[in-house]
Amino acid sequence: MLNRSSRCLAQLIGITALFAGSCIAAESSKADQAGALDALPQRPRVGLVLAGGGAKGGAHVGVLKVLEELHVPIDCIAGTSMGALVGGGYASGIPADEMQAFLNRIDWKRVVGGVGTRGLQPIEQKRQGVTYSNQLQLGIQDSRIVVAPGLLNTSAIDDLLRGFVGKAREQSDFNRLPIPYRAVATDMVSGQMVVLDHGDLATAMRASMALPGVFAPVDRDKEILADGGLVRNIPVDVARALCADVVIVVNLVSPPAKPEELKAPGQLLGRTMELMIEANERLQLQSLTARDVRIDVPMGDIGTGDFERTSETIALGDAAARRAAPQLARYAVPPDVYLAWRREATSEQGIDSKVDAVEFAKLKRVNPEFLNQLSGIKPGDTITTESLSQSAQRMAAVEDIDSVSYELTGDPGHATLQWLPYEKSWAPDYIKVDLGMYASTSGDDRGFALYFQHDRTWINSLGAQWRNEIQFGTNQLLSTSFYQPFDVAQRFFIEPKAFFHQDWQNVFYEGNDIARYKFDDLGGRLDLGVNFGNVGQLRVGYWAANRRVEIETGSPLLPQVELRDAGISVSGVYDTRDTPFSPTRGVIAALEYFKSDAALGAQRDWQRAELGVGFAIPFRNNVLRVDAAGGSGLGSNLPADRLFAMGGPVSLAGYELDALRAAAYWTVSTSYLWQIKDIFALRGQTLYAGVRLQDLKAYETIDGTVPGQIGSLSVFITGRTPVGPVTLGFAATTSSSHTVWISFGRPIAEGTILSQGIFR
Repeated sequence: MLNRSSRCLAQLIGITALFAGSCIAAESSKADQAGALDALPQRPRVGLVLAGGGAKGGAHVGVLKVLEELHVPIDCIAGTSMGALVGGGYASGIPADEMQAFLNRIDWKRVVGGVGTRGLQPIEQKRQGVTYSNQLQLGIQDSRIVVAPGLLNTSAIDDLLRGFVGKAREQSDFNRLPIPYRAVATDMVSGQMVVLDHGDLATAMRASMALPGVFAPVDRDKEILADGGLVRNIPVDVARALCADVVIVVNLVSPPAKPEELKAPGQLLGRTMELMIEANERLQLQSLTARDVRIDVPMGDIGTGDFERTSETIALGDAAARRAAPQLARYAVPPDVYLAWRREATSEQGIDSKVDAVEFAKLKRVNPEFLNQLSGIKPGDTITTESLSQSAQRMAAVEDIDSVSYELTGDPGHATLQWLPYEKSWAPDYIKVDLGMYASTSGDDRGFALYFQHDRTWINSLGAQWRNEIQFGTNQLLSTSFYQPFDVAQRFFIEPKAFFHQDWQNVFYEGNDIARYKFDDLGGRLDLGVNFGNVGQLRVGYWAANRRVEIETGSPLLPQVELRDAGISVSGVYDTRDTPFSPTRGVIAALEYFKSDAALGAQRDWQRAELGVGFAIPFRNNVLRVDAAGGSGLGSNLPADRLFAMGGPVSLAGYELDALRAAAYWTVSTSYLWQIKDIFALRGQTLYAGVRLQDLKAYETIDGTVPGQIGSLSVFITGRTPVGPVTLGFAATTSSSHTVWISFGRPIAEGTILSQGIFR
């Protein structure tokens, strides 16, 4: 069949070439492109219509490759969503093979899911922590809580599109692109179709693919522009109005819905949107005539969100276009004519300019000087598409920035670069809500946490922040602090903080749970600090806390105290991990030192230091992790209520929480995690099966026992899921203890540095 089609195709092309003077011609739809095709006066103008379909839209590139092979020139393009992206690139002058290379280079996990962008965040932003059980971004405006307009951050997508059509962005009239072009969007205010024919090309493409609720819409005057598929997923009428005498339509066809896949609310909601899109598609497809060419591309099991399978869709588009080759050949032109057209329609999109001036658009809150030092571009520098992208990504990683665009004006040798940062509409008051729980088969070993955090950012031009935390559950927390940088680059800072901690801890004697105590700490601290780029921070300060220890149940083993500790504190962190929970690469190191001294207002003298390090090393799809930690009283008489507490999945798996208390300890562990399930690869949501070996040595335990070295073996399933981190595991130790545990969401604090603060 394919060979017969190929012979027909060759014959048709030969006939077309033989009678080119009488059978083929065109009047270009663009006055300044009149050239090679003008010699063919009877040739119909061909409009290309590219349907929306998310990841399925990679099939359009396969169709374009066949059109180029058959020598079918395109006079205008209309596209929706992913069709607008591919169509915009082709209209800008990017040939199909270059577009395929571009799509294959995209790191979809980073662009769509934000995976791996944590390394660009300022270190203080990392240290502030994340919410584990959800990824909601909440703000406060007019005394009410508001949410981000999209579940996914679009800064990386925006940046990708700007680099994709870098040169074409300089042309605001889409009629004057190498191929006239239209993108289709939906105005969410009126519900009407909006045909985008001018403006920033990258913004038009982004508006057309802004799936409501997933990606933030694009504001334009009084319009709120979102995915054009809601009203015109196959814009045949748009292409006819633009230039087309005939249209070539690329239709992305998914299998019929199955009843068993329409049970859950999310499935039904998704199917509802599909039905809306299918309805407007049918109306457009019914308008096709015998002269038009319809290319149906069966997509199999590839869905809208399967961006990591985009390369597969290109082959599907190629195969579908070859099946339609006899119909497409009607609009082919002789090779020399096509080559002349291709030269006219091809345009390099790379940017290579020298900057004479760097400017920033007006910002309401964020200091442009802070962003300028992050950008790293200064007058006199030579910039490229890549350097602009890297600078934009660094600035967009700042918490208050939604995305960063740019414009280049002037000639390439003396250009002015204007940065256009867009601040988050739900800033500057942010709310984080988090949930966590832990339970095990060991006695009453369980924990719960409901956490709230409020941050008010950019209180002044140096980036001051007011921070408030409250947590209910096993560990109670109430705190407020004021983070004040001293310089625009935010390298040096001061942070006063007031806090109240309350938690309940079990106390063990010779392995038996004999008492439950309540620990209360009311106090404050004043830190002076320095940030080292976006990877490190060091703090030195004064702290003081009124501590109360009361027995709740059981036999008294710890002294009940009510006194004041005060003195010097030192803390430091180095963090290059890709994510704080279950990292797949990077290093974390943290140090804490406290000294309580009567000369500084304390009622007792002691000191303690603790250091922890962790490495995550990727190996194919698996991960090797190595963690080590140690703590010591540094020769001081460490009070019983300030001992290091070990026990739990992180500090000593197989033991109950706080089962072992000692004046000093060290521990080393090695874990290997096998990837067993990609839940949502684009968001880094993956399940692993893991095994962990741990060795721990404790000194001067509270009950006077000398446990020696304790070995622990854990087997578990862990990973990030749509509802947050989940771990289910079993652990046994060389001291004959064992436990089965499950944890979800925000980690419940254990008693060592490995399970507290920035480590988790």
